[in-house]
Amino acid sequence: PPDIPESIRLLEKAIEVDPQFQTAYVHLGQFKLSTATDLTTAKEVVALYDKGLDYCRTADELKDIVSMRILTVAQVDAAAMLKMD
Repeated sequence: PPDIPESIRLLEKAIEVDPQFQTAYVHLGQFKLSTATDLTTAKEVVALYDKGLDYCRTADELKDIVSMRILTVAQVDAAAMLKMD
């Protein structure tokens, strides 16, 4: 099975080393969202995607991160509406 905490650590390090590594933002956000236990953490993923948007260099990179951001915002909004915070 994947070592999610280690994956998160490595992706955070990758972004630290190369802030333009857009794919790292997408994967880091997916891992963090999959382990989120509250809305605050999920909202942090949206902020992470927002940061990653600044580094998109191609239309495909932009499409990937915007798609993940939209899905994450929808999940956060649905959880808030269901009072799952």
